Amino acid sequence: MNKRDYLNKIREYFSEKEVTREDINTVVEDYAELYDEALELGLTDEQVAHKLGNPRDIYDSIKDTLHYVKSKDNRIVAVMPFISTILFFLVGFLLNGWAYAWIFYLLIPIAAISINTKSKEKIVALSPFIATITFFTLGFVFGLWHPGWLIFLIVPVSAIVLNARGKEKIIGLSPFAFLIIYILVSTYVIEDFYQYGWSIFALIPVIAILTQPIKLKDIFMISTILLAMAAHITIYFTIENAGYVWMVYLVPTVVGILLGYIQVISGDKVNVKEKIWVILAMLLVVITYLLVSFLIPNIWTWSWIILLLIPMIGIYDGTKFEHPVAYMPFIAVTIFMLLGSLGNYWQYAWLVFLIIPITAILTESGDKTNEVKEDTDETSDC
Repeated sequence: MNKRDYLNKIREYFSEKEVTREDINTVVEDYAELYDEALELGLTDEQVAHKLGNPRDIYDSIKDTLHYVKSKDNRIVAVMPFISTILFFLVGFLLNGWAYAWIFYLLIPIAAISINTKSKEKIVALSPFIATITFFTLGFVFGLWHPGWLIFLIVPVSAIVLNARGKEKIIGLSPFAFLIIYILVSTYVIEDFYQYGWSIFALIPVIAILTQPIKLKDIFMISTILLAMAAHITIYFTIENAGYVWMVYLVPTVVGILLGYIQVISGDKVNVKEKIWVILAMLLVVITYLLVSFLIPNIWTWSWIILLLIPMIGIYDGTKFEHPVAYMPFIAVTIFMLLGSLGNYWQYAWLVFLIIPITAILTESGDKTNEVKEDTDETSDC
């Protein structure tokens, strides 16, 4: 990175924060002088950039002294609560649409995001609201609560499409693609596909392996997975009681562990004696799952949620409760399945997934603020 690239990054970042052009020019001129002074001291471009700090650090250290562009469009955000309320009562009284009129209140955050957020961040931020509106429209108007809930997949999918690159994008999208195929085929094409079609999810690690240069062990791993899938489908159609057909996947799981594709304990130079409790805890979870699935009739369709304790144990071993949001996807899936399977509340159970962003906002925002302050202090010391 040279001087021009460094100053351009500052200019771009401050422009995204809607700082006035005059202040941006002043900041750029000041840092151009500091850059030249550092070069005269014999520092390299990389050392200068590290010493002066990145655009975020610079912005955070002086943001209270800056002036910002005032947007008249924010008047729309200010009046949106009143517009939403008017629409709510009009639809409620005139069309007796109280059940769905509340959707108009989503116009408030939608307006704020549309006006104050830029580029790809806007699409990701709007996706939950677009998904909610579409979901309830499909439900109330067409009665498609299922599989209409699939629309919520646009939230993670949009984030992956816009932020991931190359192979990472393919790997990240594959679980959602297979889930959509599984649900749609089960719903509209083959009625009992949901009982054996979940075998297609075994293709996710196959795709991940194929995105890398293929080695001999990769071929062996892929062959093991495909054979397990073939055994799964064969057993289902040839044996009357195929409730435990999932056990065929224990073979590729063990092979994956032995070949290093699956890491039971992560980290370099792991002391097994210190991690013995992790191994025993995970083993206890597997034993519990097997006992529950075999001893309680017709429970295998959702008893797999017990296995979600395994990644949660791994998270606890690594970070304890430093980042609570890491546990939320597993907790949300567990509650979702229990509400749906035991209470048949599928149409409401999806709401539990909102605890993921809520937890992130409540627990992670403060941490990031502290990190920014620490980074700023370090930059100031330089």
